[in-house]
Amino acid sequence: MERLLRVLIVEDAPDDAQLIVLQLEQGGFAVQSERVDNAAAMREAIERSQWDAIICDYVIPGFSGLLALQILKKSEKDIPFLMISGKVGEEAAAEAIRAGADDFLLKGSMVRLVPALQRSMAEAIMRQQHRRSEQELKEKLDFIQVLIDTLPTPIFYNDPNGIYLGCNKAFEQQIGVKRGENVNKSIYDILPPDLAALYTRGEQTVAGDGPRSFEGTIACADGENRDVIFYSATFSNSDASASGIVGALLDISERKRSEKKLRYLSTHDMLTGIYNRAYFDEELERLKKGRKFPVSIVMADVDRLKEANDQLGHAAGDELLKLAARVFRSAFRREDVAARIGGDEFAALLPNTDEAALVEAMERLQQQIDFSNEAGHPIPLCLSIGAATARDGDELTAAWRKADQRMYRQKKGRSAGKSAYTPRHPESWEGTTDCHVPLTSP
Repeated sequence: MERLLRVLIVEDAPDDAQLIVLQLEQGGFAVQSERVDNAAAMREAIERSQWDAIICDYVIPGFSGLLALQILKKSEKDIPFLMISGKVGEEAAAEAIRAGADDFLLKGSMVRLVPALQRSMAEAIMRQQHRRSEQELKEKLDFIQVLIDTLPTPIFYNDPNGIYLGCNKAFEQQIGVKRGENVNKSIYDILPPDLAALYTRGEQTVAGDGPRSFEGTIACADGENRDVIFYSATFSNSDASASGIVGALLDISERKRSEKKLRYLSTHDMLTGIYNRAYFDEELERLKKGRKFPVSIVMADVDRLKEANDQLGHAAGDELLKLAARVFRSAFRREDVAARIGGDEFAALLPNTDEAALVEAMERLQQQIDFSNEAGHPIPLCLSIGAATARDGDELTAAWRKADQRMYRQKKGRSAGKSAYTPRHPESWEGTTDCHVPLTSP
């Protein structure tokens, strides 16, 4: 039986909104949806109707996903909020999560929409149950014990002096604590040191105006380390005096893994595994404002890639690009930034590198190319290379253009007879490896 889902879609493109509805229906929901694309319409929809979830585009003309999230927060309604974007960088995704979005998805990976929504809705239910528990604990601790035992979230509680009172079954299973065996003991007597310290941080801030949750990593009874959000809250007696503090652990290990993967995907080239053009551009801008000058730039173009694709197939061409990336990256230092910035183009940023050090780097690159070809790879690696050095931030963009021009000038010159690369003088930092070797099938 399909589950009814009332979803508010904040999206300026009707076709994209319809794709979201179709994805949810395929996931087993009976969807009732409404689309809005501005702040006023969103406020009115939130006040007028009850929603199970809000799905919002990150970029909306005249509006934005972050502004939409602020509107939801000001409404003080606990509605799962999922952000979706066609393209996103690491900073944008992290900013959305910090602002309170339950998850962040790419429009190209919509298969994650239903699982992410289900998880966010489950977390919202647990938050609501926790708030109800705080109220009920004022008068009926026994009833609260029965209630929290039905929750999958590990929960425990202590008195105002930090003496352990009890826990739920999920907490017993995760931490390995037996209920009843540790009553009237200090929290440091029964919990692992890392969890006890995390709990104490929450306890110290509950009475004040500071944050009520913290993130940390704990060791569980099964031997695994898990990333968790620790929540703490006070519960009171009928006379409003403090009766104790409740602690709950929300496992966010999967979310942390997703965030880490998203950060990697936003900065690395999927085929070769080295940095991508977006990260290269960010580093270029960062170096412009830094103090690591002189900075040298190396440009390289993979020769005969089209020939490899045409004669041996695109799989062979991909292997040639992977080989070029490994060889190119191996020639530079750990602090250098090597990236694939185009289909067959690579670039490297070398901070604190003058002309003399650049010569040495070019020699290392040539050696790595020679070693690769001597190893007998099915396709010989051939690179056209150009390089230049900038003395300050104002020269960096010009140095990039100069390196690119030198690379393409040499690439054209090879067909006219220039086939050897010689890194002995700044003016010869434009070259191509000797690659007059027939392509052979793997």
